Amino acid sequence: MLRHYHKGCGGPRSEKIEGALERAKKDIGDFIEKNKIDIMIVHNSSHPINFISSIALSRYYRNSSRMGKRTPKYILWWHDSHLERKSFQNPANDIEQYLLEGVPGRYVEYIIFINSLQLERAKKYFARLNRLKPDFLNKISLNRNVVYNTTDIFIKSFNALKSKDFNGKVTQFIHDFKIKELLKEHRLRFPEVLFCLQHTRILDRKRIDFALRYCYELLCKLKRKKDIHAIYFLVSGQHADNSKKKLIKLNQKLSKIYPECKIFLVFAEDYYDKTIIIFEDYPKIFAKLKGFSTFFSEVEGFGNNLLEVLASGLIPVIYKYPVFRKDIEKYRLNMVTLNKYEIDEASLLKTVEVVTNTKKRRMMIEGNLKILKKNFPHRIMAFRLRQAFTKKRMHG
Repeated sequence: MLRHYHKGCGGPRSEKIEGALERAKKDIGDFIEKNKIDIMIVHNSSHPINFISSIALSRYYRNSSRMGKRTPKYILWWHDSHLERKSFQNPANDIEQYLLEGVPGRYVEYIIFINSLQLERAKKYFARLNRLKPDFLNKISLNRNVVYNTTDIFIKSFNALKSKDFNGKVTQFIHDFKIKELLKEHRLRFPEVLFCLQHTRILDRKRIDFALRYCYELLCKLKRKKDIHAIYFLVSGQHADNSKKKLIKLNQKLSKIYPECKIFLVFAEDYYDKTIIIFEDYPKIFAKLKGFSTFFSEVEGFGNNLLEVLASGLIPVIYKYPVFRKDIEKYRLNMVTLNKYEIDEASLLKTVEVVTNTKKRRMMIEGNLKILKKNFPHRIMAFRLRQAFTKKRMHG
């Protein structure tokens, strides 16, 4: 489906897809009947990456409706969609008909969006569905809500970063990633190294390239103001496109432009078979190491990874992506923000202060924890879910 999204799927390809849809529809029906499901929360049936399962689910509802069979309530968790990505614009005609049929289609009964911009993008799609199912637009406008990402608080206070809590994982990280050996090779001491976490997958749109450039400029500032001679830059997530090789080449190029600055570009995925440290551990480890975080994404559904680093006691340097401006900025979380992809003097100086001034960092972290506890606890999500469960159904 994805490979022929813009070209279409005629002939044998259509037969193969239809066969897959029939098998998926049967599996879905068997699962629902065997487990007597009352409510289904379906994640991203609005996204073409889930083409087969989404359309098969829609067909299950269509067939069940024709036969008068009872169905579970269909709640869609709209994390992402084909309406929000440039790569999914201009589908072929037959693909577009599939999108209208079931990605997510007209059998959805309640939608949970993760940001307020998504609803605006979805309205045109809903209007087209309304032609196929009159009154759909009116009903879905009453059966939807926006539920931001929420987070646990991973440290109780700034003092937790100075306690013995989680020290074992920090020691494990230093051992498994051979950090002492790396520093010895480059004749560096621990206090001379600043730790930076890029807590995302490796994707072009995450703008890790800009984060690298930013770190080189930051290190130039730090070398003049503080006895810091290197930055250990870790990307904690897996690669999801071909940008990893480009990042390695970029770092090699930047190291020649800035010969006095050492940036160690490290990918956690290269150590998956060498460590028990998992993705969720890295923010707490880097916070204990008095590090900071970068988050320069062009586009985000909301920013779950951003919340995770804040809740762990890391101060991020970020680009104000559209959803941040619309939904997050109003909470006044403490971080360093950029309006453009430009490395300016003001943000560099503010970042220098964050990583070198313990009193300033304490104040920012304590402030963030209070804001997260008040505005982003899981109980808010629980309340909104209860509303989704109890709202009158749109169909049987």
